[in-house]
Amino acid sequence: MLIDLHLIGGLEFMLPLSLLLFSNLGLIAFVLIKRFQKKSIAPKWQTIIKHVGGLALAWGAFSTMFGLVQAFDAIENAKEIIPLQVIMGGLKVASITLVYGLLIFCVSITFYVIIKWLKRDSTLEQ
Repeated sequence: MLIDLHLIGGLEFMLPLSLLLFSNLGLIAFVLIKRFQKKSIAPKWQTIIKHVGGLALAWGAFSTMFGLVQAFDAIENAKEIIPLQVIMGGLKVASITLVYGLLIFCVSITFYVIIKWLKRDSTLEQ
């Protein structure tokens, strides 16, 4: 199913989002492993996690807008009336990248907050 969404949403837009997701999951794993090993974590890693999530959100929004512009251009240049189902299908496809970017952003911010909470919790214990 995920591969189907990648193909439907367009590889040129979905692949960068997947790369952002996997790189951020790697960063999250790195920070959590360091945290549970009781090693210090540079604040820059937490910030990077948050910013990669923001970049995914921005890329998803950009991709959606780009897709909508292409769809509206095709509708404008159509010689015949396009059925509503075709238009709604195009809007659905255009929104896939935005939903994927939002999902990545939510995962990033959730783990950002958890890592901040774990760090705060460990400083209170000392």
